[in-house]
Amino acid sequence: MTADTKPLPYLPYPRFLLGADLTQTAKVLYSVLLDRSNLSRANGWTDEDGNIFVVFPLNKLADLVDKGPSTVKNALNELEAAGLIERRRCGNGMPNRIYVKQPDSQDIDRLMDKKLAARQPETWPSDSQKTGRQIARKLAPNKISNSNLKNNLSGVSESARILGRYENVFLTEAELSELQADFPTVWQEYIERLSEYMASTGKTYKSHAATIRRWAKEDRRKGKGGISDYSCKEGESL
Repeated sequence: MTADTKPLPYLPYPRFLLGADLTQTAKVLYSVLLDRSNLSRANGWTDEDGNIFVVFPLNKLADLVDKGPSTVKNALNELEAAGLIERRRCGNGMPNRIYVKQPDSQDIDRLMDKKLAARQPETWPSDSQKTGRQIARKLAPNKISNSNLKNNLSGVSESARILGRYENVFLTEAELSELQADFPTVWQEYIERLSEYMASTGKTYKSHAATIRRWAKEDRRKGKGGISDYSCKEGESL
């Protein structure tokens, strides 16, 4: 290796993990989720409080780190018990959110000194059957593109689809079909409008289908044939 050699794709691996009382799978998962949070930041995946979150289906995560689903689930429980991540259910067919936390000095001391109650042995039988080359090929998350992120998110739920230019509108197949039937000429415009509005303002809604229907109802009541402007003037809010 010389001064001109390009570095290989890598994961962020905080130094405290070297001495932390965590399984190796938990350490790798934390690095993967920390890396993915950088992609979430670039794509504007923040909640109403400005906190960055990650959406990563269990099966996709297990495939990436080359572990079995039960091993990954145990490792996620371990990270949550250690206070390194927080998982929140969104409901209504929406994917769960994972918030990656950065420990302070006291948290790091606790991780190194105490044995976590949630620690589980890594006994998934297929883990040892994978080759190092396969693992190295999969562990390049800082090369993941926006399209790959969309593919990962699409696997969260069979009933949830990700729509809109900014890939932040979630609708089940039933909700999408109903919108297409009720608003055959403008349903896609409403989806794009909602996508752009949430991406530009950071606002979130519990139900995207209900929000689109409310907007459409207001437009009909006002006798508008097109899409209304839902941006707020200074000092106003929805």
